[in-house]
Amino acid sequence: MSRVDSREVEQRIPITLLSGFLGAGKTTLINHLLSDPNAGKIAVIVNEFGEIGIDGDLISRASEDMLELTNGCICCAAQGDLMDGLNKLFLRKVGLAEPKIEFDKIVIETTGIADPSPLAKLLYTDLKLDLTFKLDAVLTVVDLKHVESEIANSIEAQKQIAIADKIIFNKRDMVDDAEFARATAVVGALNPYSRKEVTSFGVLAVDKIVDLDLFDPKNRDDAVGEWLGNTDAEADHHHDHTPDVSAVCLRESRVMDWSLVLRFFVELTEQLGDDLYRVKGLVQFDNVDKPVILQGVQDTFSPPTYAETWPRGKPETRIVVIGKGLNREELETRFATCILKEPTVLDRGSGAI
Repeated sequence: MSRVDSREVEQRIPITLLSGFLGAGKTTLINHLLSDPNAGKIAVIVNEFGEIGIDGDLISRASEDMLELTNGCICCAAQGDLMDGLNKLFLRKVGLAEPKIEFDKIVIETTGIADPSPLAKLLYTDLKLDLTFKLDAVLTVVDLKHVESEIANSIEAQKQIAIADKIIFNKRDMVDDAEFARATAVVGALNPYSRKEVTSFGVLAVDKIVDLDLFDPKNRDDAVGEWLGNTDAEADHHHDHTPDVSAVCLRESRVMDWSLVLRFFVELTEQLGDDLYRVKGLVQFDNVDKPVILQGVQDTFSPPTYAETWPRGKPETRIVVIGKGLNREELETRFATCILKEPTVLDRGSGAI
């Protein structure tokens, strides 16, 4: 299937998961998004209406749990179970519940002290949700002024950064160049391969927040390279104030053995448990002429899918592993044992392998 065809058949509603520690600037970013005349039809699920300072002139219709804005955005208050809230939104979109609303994207604000991993897992593994919604990206807003102390003192802050597809460095105006370099280095030690944005006052263009296809890029070939990030720049630097959370990129130009790769990750999840935060990559397998997309959050992996082309023009396995207590040399040595020893021979008579 061509890239155009694959995008045309994707009818699910993309969800952006917005994370970030208390005071990082999530609410400010959302306020700018809701006030942007070019935002389009986006439904934003927030924790509290009172925290969002929406100009009254922008509100075209209001109810107990929802605000409709003149620019087409919808602002909803999170109430109870997220799955119920998403289903309620969808029923309103298709006209099966009142009031009927129109939107084509969703942004969900998580609480500042929350680990986003369980929510991310729910959004991409729940079969009912998967029929209607898709996780577009996990974004984490970082307070440049305080991120060092937050990382040092909070495992939730570490996980928010580690799981992110894109990191938004906020409050650039509050740090000098030396502080900026130090803060970005500390964050980079946790997640060097994610996309990065730098801003002040939470101001960011809409296209930097939604429609990124960074969580699962199978529907956009041009997003596969961005999804993996700059894996040429290894994160070997260490900081005394950085916790034992790191990212390792496993690379191999030779063909991999499917059963051995599967066993490698089964053993890794058993070994690390909840300390395995994120796995994503492209793998070259025998008798498969496309890159196989490998995707996991903690101990949950989605079924393998395919990209249409290799982002660098030639086959190369690249897998990013992010977690706590990773031993780079041990992982590289163990992964090297997953190389295919003998090419698979197809029995043309029976069709069996």
